[in-house]
Amino acid sequence: MLKIIPDGFFFDFLSKAKAAGSVSLLVVLASVAIVAFMGLNYGIDFKGGTDMILKFEKPLDSDTVRAAAAEAGFPDANVQEFGSSGTQFLVQTSAIAIVDQAKIESLRPELAKVGTLKNLVWSDENPERMDLTFDGEVSNEAISAALAPLVGPVEVEIDTTGAEKRQIVRFEDLQSKVTEGFAKALPDTFNPVGGIERLETVGPRVGKQLRDSGVLSLVVALFLILAYIAFRFDLRYAPGAVLALAHDVAISVGVFSLIQMEITLPTIAALLTVVGYSLNDTIVVFDRIREALADRGENEIEYTINQAISDTLSRTIMTSLTTLVAVGAIFVFGAGLIKDFAFALIVGIIVGTYSSVFVASPAMLFMHRYLATRRELKARTESVA
Repeated sequence: MLKIIPDGFFFDFLSKAKAAGSVSLLVVLASVAIVAFMGLNYGIDFKGGTDMILKFEKPLDSDTVRAAAAEAGFPDANVQEFGSSGTQFLVQTSAIAIVDQAKIESLRPELAKVGTLKNLVWSDENPERMDLTFDGEVSNEAISAALAPLVGPVEVEIDTTGAEKRQIVRFEDLQSKVTEGFAKALPDTFNPVGGIERLETVGPRVGKQLRDSGVLSLVVALFLILAYIAFRFDLRYAPGAVLALAHDVAISVGVFSLIQMEITLPTIAALLTVVGYSLNDTIVVFDRIREALADRGENEIEYTINQAISDTLSRTIMTSLTTLVAVGAIFVFGAGLIKDFAFALIVGIIVGTYSSVFVASPAMLFMHRYLATRRELKARTESVA
């Protein structure tokens, strides 16, 4: 079997634990500070907006599609090539409808010109509808004429089901706006029939729920791992494993914040994958430590742990390098969300390989000494009593 570390290799890893721990603490604190001051660049999944995949009849570049998106009414659009043909693009925008809260507020003065507006109801959960109540009679045609210059054609109908008469305004749907906008901006390359391959909209409230669920999934995973390690090994090992995983996630998120990488659902999936990968690495080391402790004889526990880490070092490095080669290929040749997913894995694998040696193992030694001290104190107390 190929080994990059020769048999009989030994290194005193624990003698470097204080230095490594100081570095880890500084990097984690720096990551927390970066996230606090720079924030996270949440994607459409978490802040709300629209994802669409557009197909063109001729190859284009991203700048051309971005300019067409701005002309169509989406100046904030983020455009990425989707696939390698040059005819498909992923377009992301914060718009979930042709109107938003700011646009709705700008409609009030125009509506006030046609009658005394008593109430206006609009919600981002149903952004294509607005309910109006006037003090007195106002015709549907007058409302349509007042709104058309600002939001385009609208449909107005009277609702008499409630205690008070109200008029319902229905705006043009977002897909129609996209179709019309790109057909006008790129008439030779965009086919209104079939040009939109996918269009998905996430409202701000749903995005917040997804964001909270993503954070909860990471927290639950760490607690379940704590329970599993405590059951699989014993209490000495569990805190070290969770500390290493929290260390990996904190640093990874700090890197994402530093480079302002978009945080999406695939990013959360990558972090959970990193948690699983790092845990696997840590369990291999812990399993060897447990075997060595059971047969250490007169050896000091520090020597035994160092020997166990040295014995598994070849496997740890080979596994990480093999995985990095595969993920690196995805990062180099991939695009869009899959590229971000691969980058998250690369960061996590590097940090996870380090933490299984320099974070989890020293923490296990600390817990061993702490529990041994407690047992001694308890024994002394009982003997005195």
